[in-house]
Amino acid sequence: MKHIKTLLLTLGAMMLPCQTMLAVTDKEMEEARAYTAKSYLRYVNNGSGYLDDVTAKSMAELTAKLKAKEKENLQAFNAVKTPTDYASWDKKRLVEYWSATFFTSAGLDPNGKGARSRVRKYIEEMNISAPTAAAEAAAPEAPKTEAAPAKAPAATSETAAPATAQEAPAAIDPVEQEANILADQQAIEKVAEESREPRAQEENRTWVYVLVLAILIGVVIWLVVYAANLMKRQPESAGESDGEPKTDAELREQTKRAIAAKNQELQTVRAELESARERAAEAERRLEEEKGESRRLRETLERMRQQAAQNAPRQQAAPATPPAAAPAAAAPRAGEQPRAGELKDIYLGRVNKRGIFVRADRKPVAEGTIYKLHSDDGLVGTFHVVDTPEVVDLAMSNPTEWLGFGCTGEDLEDTAGVTRITTLSAGTAIHENGYWKVLRKTRIQYE
Repeated sequence: MKHIKTLLLTLGAMMLPCQTMLAVTDKEMEEARAYTAKSYLRYVNNGSGYLDDVTAKSMAELTAKLKAKEKENLQAFNAVKTPTDYASWDKKRLVEYWSATFFTSAGLDPNGKGARSRVRKYIEEMNISAPTAAAEAAAPEAPKTEAAPAKAPAATSETAAPATAQEAPAAIDPVEQEANILADQQAIEKVAEESREPRAQEENRTWVYVLVLAILIGVVIWLVVYAANLMKRQPESAGESDGEPKTDAELREQTKRAIAAKNQELQTVRAELESARERAAEAERRLEEEKGESRRLRETLERMRQQAAQNAPRQQAAPATPPAAAPAAAAPRAGEQPRAGELKDIYLGRVNKRGIFVRADRKPVAEGTIYKLHSDDGLVGTFHVVDTPEVVDLAMSNPTEWLGFGCTGEDLEDTAGVTRITTLSAGTAIHENGYWKVLRKTRIQYE
């Protein structure tokens, strides 16, 4: 019975380090929580691809790397209370909680449940901390403290027996002498029995150690066989390189390269999409401008037609002048605006800040002409930059003054090496109050 009690105490002492070895620490619980939060946020928001490159071992470290949208989604995650009894969990319990039980909590986004398999894989690969040295040494020291007192009686008995024999008087009674001898033999047998008990305990404890060691060896052998079978079931195409199977490191490296290539392609597509959106927005803006200018042009033209219709009866009522008495049309002086309806082609100067051409001439004028305007009715016309060396030199001397208020284009201030001015789209002008005024600027480019 005493041996069985000793064996049970020894097994309990041996199981204590095993339980400590499987216990979950605060640091490991925090790491599992941080990774679960990152995976949850990644599945909740499809636009959080940057989280794939984020590494965090704690919630504080993860929160510092999150964008505003993920911090908003993290509120539902933080609302779930974390269990406080995880110090008694083993690794299996830790995996089960974060990959299954946690995702059944109320208030979580349903899309976040897609992260369960990723969380399970990560936590299964975590290493649970081993016990401290003090905890491992606690169990073996217990038997030694029990065996120490057993040796003291032995030493006392051994020294007591000779002393009794030496101090006995020579003329002792035979009956008394026989009784003393019997008492000495009993004391010696008691000491021998007590000395055998620690050795028996040590032998029993040794058998327990051998049994535990055999079990561990069996588990290791099973793991090796399982891993070998798992490797055999993998596709041959995923493990071949030049006719030979690849190692796990090479497979991981190849996977990383493939992911990096796909991410690069995705970034390129995103950049092209963003550029296309900008071009579409610019085209839409220009279209709106064109529509607005076209609308203003139609309104102005209609107004001019109404005025012409109102003036027609007056012109018919005026007395006719004989053709011989009509004065010859004189050419406008420099800076004088030709009257509407007189010419179809007019040479115009620069445009001022109010959008009015400062001069109009029948022919090009050196150091003054910049644009040429064509009008069929003398009310509305289209104009473009005159592409001659003299005009180019004049415009390049100060493009802001000569071209700024009548033209639009890219890099009009960059005049280095310009030899020509090409009109991409003609501008529109209207004759109003005796002056030609810009309705829509002409679009140009330098060559």
